[in-house]
Amino acid sequence: MTDNHDELRQRLRRSLDHGSAPELSAEIVGGAAGRPTPHLTNPARTLRIAGAAGVAVAAVTVGALVLGPGMTRAPLFTAAAAPSGEAALGSRDAVSSDAKMMAIWAEYRYFAGSSLSRDGGSGPVYQLVLDFADPTARAAELARVLGVEGAVGKADFADPAYPTWVVGPQDGSDSSLTLSAFGTGDWWFNDPTVTSVYVCDPSATSVDAAEQGCTLPSEAPATRAPSGEEARSLAKALFASTGYAVAANDIEITSGSDGTSASAYLTVDGVKTGLDWSAYWTNTGGLAYAYGHSVHPEARGTFNTVSPTDAVQRLSDYRWYGAAGPDYQGGAMMFAKGSAVEDAPGNVDGSGGAEDSGTGPEAPPAVDPTPPTDVPAEPSMPAPDETLPPVDIQPTPDVVEVTVDKAAATLLLMWDANGNAWLVPGYAMQMPEGWWSAVVSLIDGVIALPEQM
Repeated sequence: MTDNHDELRQRLRRSLDHGSAPELSAEIVGGAAGRPTPHLTNPARTLRIAGAAGVAVAAVTVGALVLGPGMTRAPLFTAAAAPSGEAALGSRDAVSSDAKMMAIWAEYRYFAGSSLSRDGGSGPVYQLVLDFADPTARAAELARVLGVEGAVGKADFADPAYPTWVVGPQDGSDSSLTLSAFGTGDWWFNDPTVTSVYVCDPSATSVDAAEQGCTLPSEAPATRAPSGEEARSLAKALFASTGYAVAANDIEITSGSDGTSASAYLTVDGVKTGLDWSAYWTNTGGLAYAYGHSVHPEARGTFNTVSPTDAVQRLSDYRWYGAAGPDYQGGAMMFAKGSAVEDAPGNVDGSGGAEDSGTGPEAPPAVDPTPPTDVPAEPSMPAPDETLPPVDIQPTPDVVEVTVDKAAATLLLMWDANGNAWLVPGYAMQMPEGWWSAVVSLIDGVIALPEQM
């Protein structure tokens, strides 16, 4: 035991005896006070934090990302500023005050029905990315497959913000191909030399045909436009040649006396979106027009969504609008106020003229053309005071309360401030009259909203 203790004391002494301490220079000693104090870290704790961060990074980099409480990130994009209604009229500065006043027919207030779900969820976001880097090469390729001859040039109406390319004449004298090198890379083929034979209504007479410039059904040649499965096969081959592969069963065919149309929609995750391809053959058998796009969807992650009940309040804010696919289109919202005819002066009964009593209007009483001499002269009205500001009388809109009882989750087409297209989760909500309105369902912060107009 004693030997063991002696050996142990010797080992301890050797471990503590490192010789004399080194001499430090005056510069090092003097500057020590100005140096930051070192902070020692716990290697085990550092390893645990790094491991947790690695898991978080991995979750971000793997395809789908569901943002949970407390997790934030920069918005995917900033939504376009112009609402759909004003976009159709032009910029907000170009819309006159009269046009804006005419648009105010009713104030809609939306309420969620008891049947709507109060549960949120999640949904994917896709960016629609252009398929081409060189627009001139893309335009030349489309022109080749559609049989348009000529060199690729800039369209007369193109500008730096909307670069547009064209092959063929721009005056409508022959077939042409136009390509937009922005947005969804949409293209348009048109052949004005292919026109339909205008066939009259079956009940039309020869007099009607002469007046309307149509051909009686009995005299019209048999249509040469494809129909049914033949039209589907032709449309499938046409769309595929322009870069859009679609199954024949997913192509909708509509045939009539004037021709046949074929339409297909970009389908993502089994949902038909608002982006479509179309072709039309006249009854002479020629392809009159066709159009499509040059994009493909790229996933940008999966994000939390609000409930249908919470999304109802967004119907009053145009910034949450998105275009739904064909399953939720159709119908129209009527103005709440009466028509212009009903509001016309002198039309109190809404019939557009005097009430018909069967005997005609009474003749006005006879008037002596000689004016009396004892009637004082009519006083003159004072001139208006031009210094007073004009009175801006705004119309008072009718208030319409709408209860929404039906909402379906779908993908909506949305545009960002840079002109790019996106597919985002949303709800198509059916109004009591049967028409649909769509609203984006992403939680706040996933996309940035523009300043409200």
